Amino acid sequence: MIRCGEVTLLCWININIYGIVPPRLRRGKPMWCVPKASVILEWTSTVGFFVLVLLISPGLRAQFYIGGEAGWTGLSGQTDTISGVTSPTARFNGGFNTGVRGGYEWGPWRFEEEYSYRQNAARDVVGSNFTVNAAGGDRHTHSIMTNVLYDFTPGYPITPHVGFGVGASEVFDGLKLPGIGQVLNGNSWQFGYQGIAGVQYHLGGAFTLDLDYRFFATIGPSFSIPRTNLRYSTYYRTNNFVASVTYRFAAPPAPLAPDAVPAAPISSP
Repeated sequence: MIRCGEVTLLCWININIYGIVPPRLRRGKPMWCVPKASVILEWTSTVGFFVLVLLISPGLRAQFYIGGEAGWTGLSGQTDTISGVTSPTARFNGGFNTGVRGGYEWGPWRFEEEYSYRQNAARDVVGSNFTVNAAGGDRHTHSIMTNVLYDFTPGYPITPHVGFGVGASEVFDGLKLPGIGQVLNGNSWQFGYQGIAGVQYHLGGAFTLDLDYRFFATIGPSFSIPRTNLRYSTYYRTNNFVASVTYRFAAPPAPLAPDAVPAAPISSP
């Protein structure tokens, strides 16, 4: 853990919130710290709380919805860097994603909380002069995200939309090699983010179908290698195609107009 020479509020905020080492403490090139897992979870819960407070405020006519989702996840080759030793590329098979989400629809805007799980099985490890087929293992994540989406043509049967999300993601990396056994087995909480683009189709009644493309990634996690003093850093960047069916609850009734006050009769002179 990086410590400041003197304890100041600015120093604490820079290191513990933003992950920035103050300029006077830098040596050589700029240094960046990955936010701690506890800070990432605090960010997510705080953002979710304020969104919830906003959406349940009196007088806000929003429509609550819940839904489930599933689809395909592609995880391209990820470089695993063991500093000063080697940088092989881990390759993965096509995988899947699944999850649940719930939120409020307010005009063209949607605000939601989402839990999702992604998994890709390990295929092989490729180095500068070797390729080793994996005997087992996978890279998967548990993610809790706060998403904001914008519908371009609300009320129409087909509605295109775009959005983004931020949150926390637990990245797990495991790998087994033939004749060696388990060589990687670790997990790490990281800041996650995603971009969303897709269309929504009204199925009828209270049900809708969303078909989305989502680019989901995290800040680069690092893991320790079992039975050694070595660590390796890697990436988690995925392409996802997601289908989601949601159920819309009835919107709250519009506020009643105040009763008209009858005019006082005009007395004759």
